[in-house]
Amino acid sequence: MNASLRLGKIFGIPVSINYSWLVIFGLVILLMSSRFADLYPHWPVIGIWSVAIITTALFFLSVLLHELSHSLVAVARGIPVKGITLFIFGGVSELAHEAHRPMSEFVVTIVGPATSLALAVLFGGLWALLDNSRSYAGAVFFTLAAINLSLGVFNMLPGFPLDGGRVLRSAIWGITGNYWLATRIALLAGQAVGGLLIAGGILWALVGDIQGLWVALVGGFLLMVATSNYRQESARNALRQIPVSDAMTLNWPVVSGHLPAHSPEALMALSRSNYVGLLVAGAEYGIVTAQELVRSGASANPAITLDRLKRPLSDFPATDSTASVLETLELMDARNVSVVALFGNGYPLGLVTRFDILSLVQARQPQRRGFNPFPWN
Repeated sequence: MNASLRLGKIFGIPVSINYSWLVIFGLVILLMSSRFADLYPHWPVIGIWSVAIITTALFFLSVLLHELSHSLVAVARGIPVKGITLFIFGGVSELAHEAHRPMSEFVVTIVGPATSLALAVLFGGLWALLDNSRSYAGAVFFTLAAINLSLGVFNMLPGFPLDGGRVLRSAIWGITGNYWLATRIALLAGQAVGGLLIAGGILWALVGDIQGLWVALVGGFLLMVATSNYRQESARNALRQIPVSDAMTLNWPVVSGHLPAHSPEALMALSRSNYVGLLVAGAEYGIVTAQELVRSGASANPAITLDRLKRPLSDFPATDSTASVLETLELMDARNVSVVALFGNGYPLGLVTRFDILSLVQARQPQRRGFNPFPWN
């Protein structure tokens, strides 16, 4: 979602609109105005267009509330949120990483459709309270109730990446304990739902309702996203199998912090790390890189020790050597860093960078073969 306009933050969560959203916003206004003109032919033109614009704006506000509910629950569950983006087919909450437990995924997911259904009840209740349901306000409330009801029900279709597909994945994941199996089944269901929407939309259009083409378009988008997500999840599953310790190809020598920074012992240890850096022992472990040694000009002052130059390991996010590459990348994304400290059995081993991980992944990447988008084959 790169071509987006930042609107601001809500509860600290950045909110943006993709430029494609402007197209659908205008299209929905046109569709709303046409619908209101058919239902209320006695309304003046300015009334029709005013109600269409207000209804469309509140519709997208409903979509924003749907996504905001996902994001707020995710944050409460310890999952950082990068932002919310509204785009041509609705909206998306960009989480720093997927939920690590089935129940967390279920709770984060189900709150979205629940919010839409709650809005449907709210607007339906406001419509029912009006004495004149054919008033401007009545038309707005009734339409919003119907839209939010449709949004809540549609999102619960059992196909990934719809909310219903994520609920399905969380259920299978919880029962089997196998995240990848649950993901494959949910993605397969997403492809099936997308295919059915395409076929149903085309048949609907053929019997004379042009709105069927929109249903087919949504189905095509869902099929495309489900297929794309299968590729991404396949890659993520592969990264789960690689321990991050494999990415630390350098041997970080351990030296005493009392050594002068440019002593022969320190320089000899630095050469063993291919002139990358040193792991400095002391009251607290730290790191001194080759660049820091050069910048310090320590050769002119032998009293400067490695202890004075080291950067404490506590400055870096830490992970265990048994953690997977995927877990480490998710930690980097969540903390917005490109370096983490690696520990083994509670003992510091050195630093691992995002470049180290990407180099490892590229080295292990098998020769590209034709991608099969259908996981059952």
